[in-house]
Amino acid sequence: MIIKSILINCLAVLTFVASVPPTVRAEVVNRIVATIDGEPVTLIELERYAEVAKKRPGGEQAVVDQRAILDELVLDKIITKQVEVLGLKASDQQVDNYIESIRTRNNLSEEQLREALRQQNLSWDQYRVQVRADIERANLINREIRTKVNVSPEEVERYYKAHLDEYGTSPKVHARLISLLVPKNASDADKAELRAKAEEVHKLAVDGGNFAKLAKEYSQGPAAAEGGDIGEIEPAEMQPEFAKAVAGLKPGEVSPLITTAEGFHILEIEQQSGETHRPLAAVSEEIQEKLYKEAMETRYDRLLNQDLRSRHHVEIML
Repeated sequence: MIIKSILINCLAVLTFVASVPPTVRAEVVNRIVATIDGEPVTLIELERYAEVAKKRPGGEQAVVDQRAILDELVLDKIITKQVEVLGLKASDQQVDNYIESIRTRNNLSEEQLREALRQQNLSWDQYRVQVRADIERANLINREIRTKVNVSPEEVERYYKAHLDEYGTSPKVHARLISLLVPKNASDADKAELRAKAEEVHKLAVDGGNFAKLAKEYSQGPAAAEGGDIGEIEPAEMQPEFAKAVAGLKPGEVSPLITTAEGFHILEIEQQSGETHRPLAAVSEEIQEKLYKEAMETRYDRLLNQDLRSRHHVEIML
């Protein structure tokens, strides 16, 4: 009796499934996962969209979150709607010109381009669809964002004043130099003796000795006869050891003893000159470009994630 009951139940289920019209069964499989202004987005559409997305660079990793892919599909459909409403559809000629520019820029023949697409499992027709979508999205961005983003001179100046540390520059220094050079083939003992002599001269300079006279007496470096006066120079143009030694020195101060492969050196800063920051006129174009790019990115994110969606009624059913 139990077996008979089970068989009767199974037959009842099979009879019910068989009695469901094919269209109803298809609707169960191809269910609606979202609506945009009442228009349905089906599961099959989503699966096809995901397959195309997989063919993009890095697409295999990106197509994991089905809800995220659905959001992307919904956004693409909203963009298509806006393109149609605003009359921004791309013509076949625009698509042809765009593909030609890509081909020329990459020095590819049409066959080479088609072969590159085949390697990505992308047909020529699918590629044209992608190109058309790219052009139309660019048209929409130009209409909705680019023409409305502007960076004023006042904004540039405000940014400059708030970020002065980004535009600092080392002032030039007027310096004197004492160098005690190591002779070729000098022994370790010779080097130690020369270093001791350099330390003695350094102490005299630090203790207030006349640097110019010390240079004339002891220096073997450039301009020794002129009291070691090497003129005005930017620290960035000095040897790294010299630039490090003079960093932070004020006029009248003497550097620590500097050791290089050539010998031992002492610098005295006589005076500083020049701007401590790059002038606004020299960096305004750079700042304007930076602010414009940031404003474009902000407006672009807002357009895609807020503005466009707010113009349409979207329901997600996934």
